[in-house]
Amino acid sequence: MKKYKVLIILIAAMAVMFAAAYVVYDTYGDLMTVQPPGLSTSEPDRPSGEDDADDAPGKDTEDDSAVSGGPNDPGSGNTAAGPDGPGSAGRSSAGQDGGNGTEKTVPDADGNTGENGADKNTAGQVLQDDDGYRIMVPDFTLNDLDGNKISLSDFTGKTVVLNFWATWCVYCGEELRDLKIIDKELKEAGDTVILAINTEEPYDTVREFVEKNDLDLTVLLDENGDVSVGLFGVVSVPNTFIVSSDGSLYVYIPGRIGIDLMRELIDRARNNEPLPDAR
Repeated sequence: MKKYKVLIILIAAMAVMFAAAYVVYDTYGDLMTVQPPGLSTSEPDRPSGEDDADDAPGKDTEDDSAVSGGPNDPGSGNTAAGPDGPGSAGRSSAGQDGGNGTEKTVPDADGNTGENGADKNTAGQVLQDDDGYRIMVPDFTLNDLDGNKISLSDFTGKTVVLNFWATWCVYCGEELRDLKIIDKELKEAGDTVILAINTEEPYDTVREFVEKNDLDLTVLLDENGDVSVGLFGVVSVPNTFIVSSDGSLYVYIPGRIGIDLMRELIDRARNNEPLPDAR
């Protein structure tokens, strides 16, 4: 009889612990993420030390969501669904500025760039034109698996999908398989390029993963994190940045999204269409 009482007490104690853990995660889970400091800046003039919990990026979890940040949705609040549900991101990452200047600069995470990064004077630059604000994506250069140097500027005039990933990330592998399918669909048009940027892993690890999974994509190596962390502020994977043909940020996608939504966002960027209003 005593054994049953002890067992019941243990089960009750575990239930209480799980309930308490759930409450803590549900209440404070959003505070565990960090706003990417590189490109998805909502307010160019905001002091660098000011936090903005509303703009936290996605975690390493599956997430059918996207945060707007393109030239077609400047400061209007038009966004696709955010990481915590429709409209949770709230604002376009292209920025809102009440000033009358025509050009403002947002530095990268360290105020400069790594050796593979872009010139610090162009990193995260916010331009204003007749269409509103645009965040210009800085150039960078990385090696592919064959040792060739690939730069973002090599694809000027094309839509570019920058997907940051890691071999240990389950959702990254799923998203890469989706991107492989999309890449084949886009080959004939020739107006869109997908660059799969591995973050902070050695060459051999990446090469083995790519061969094992038959990933017929352009894979770039960011072994030191100079581009992913230092330039784009990527602190979790997968993370995707879609760059418009004019070199500006069209949309920033934290976390994993489904192939249909990814395909739709890429097509909208290719056709220079505004993002759907998720409010």
